[in-house]
Amino acid sequence: MIFYDFKLSTGDLNVGTVYLPKENAKNLPVIIYCHGWGGRRQLWTPTQMLCNRAMEKGIALVTFDFFGCGETGGDHSKMTYTRWKENLSDIVSWVESQPFSDKEKIGCYAFSSGSTAALRLAAEDERLAFVISIGTCISSHIFMRTGGPSKWLADNLETLMSGGAVKDFGLEFLVDTISGAPIHSMDKIACPVLFLQGTADNTFRCADAKMAFDLMSSVNPTLPTYIPLKDGTHELDNMADEAMAIVYGWLTTILGLA
Repeated sequence: MIFYDFKLSTGDLNVGTVYLPKENAKNLPVIIYCHGWGGRRQLWTPTQMLCNRAMEKGIALVTFDFFGCGETGGDHSKMTYTRWKENLSDIVSWVESQPFSDKEKIGCYAFSSGSTAALRLAAEDERLAFVISIGTCISSHIFMRTGGPSKWLADNLETLMSGGAVKDFGLEFLVDTISGAPIHSMDKIACPVLFLQGTADNTFRCADAKMAFDLMSSVNPTLPTYIPLKDGTHELDNMADEAMAIVYGWLTTILGLA
């Protein structure tokens, strides 16, 4: 395996890392890892296993830091999921231009809030060949235990309209999170999606994964796959072996791998 860092020259100048099974590899399927809230591109237990399996299968892995995170940096108070979606679109464009990629086989492994960006992009951009969604976030349930965006917006509209913030979130973030939530556009996704969901995750994430599957199935039942993993955590780090076996079994079918 070889790896190297890169920095985009467009958009938010996102910083990322490419992992390749061998030097000068060409025309490979590509998995783009989309980290969650407060995360970063560095590999940890499940993603290290994701990378190891990718190298064995002859698949490139690309990780990157969204705006407001890791080495990309930026004022996190100016983060929105639309901005993250645009970051991901910029990464896809960069990957398409690289000789290591088969641009017909570029997809995402998206975790938690990273799935919000990936599913938003998939609903608007047919370049994504697949999405693997872990700890799916399609609704505005994020931060629900403290009220969530809808309640914060309704209860604090005057403060927000005058430029104030609620729990460090301003009007733009809350409106974007509610109005642009993927729950409104799941029917527009035209690529296969695997919803891999731990049943020990919180109630909202479990509900989102099943809703996402049902919404896609109502339009095209051949595209989504929903697999609940009994007692799996939000990260699925307590059953990473089983999760990765499912992921690569599914990818073998989707991408036509030997």
